[in-house]
Amino acid sequence: MMQQESRWKKGDWVKGRTVNGELMHGFVVDYNHEEGTVKIQVVACDRETTVGKVIETLGYLIKPFPVMPLTGQQLRSMTDIALITSDRDWFMDLSTQLSGMNNETPDNTQKQMSSWYWSAQH
Repeated sequence: MMQQESRWKKGDWVKGRTVNGELMHGFVVDYNHEEGTVKIQVVACDRETTVGKVIETLGYLIKPFPVMPLTGQQLRSMTDIALITSDRDWFMDLSTQLSGMNNETPDNTQKQMSSWYWSAQH
């Protein structure tokens, strides 16, 4: 079989069916480009015994789990967690998202968010 590039990354949230046809959702823990399979840590499933297990299913049986965009308050809360856990990469990613939101907000909200953003870095 010809190797193809996977559209999945570790940590992606997905929903779909197992190879046995059960509905499930979870997150990607690994993938096999050559076989076209994806290993998923199942967090919800029609078959209760599958919940909490890692299953392997075919890539075409799953699709991205719809994710709602985060609000500024949610991003700030997550940034606090990133600071507490000393996760620099996550903090920088969240800060970039907050900065992007600043560019889309009215001036008064932007000033309030900017003052929080800079105070969190000191």
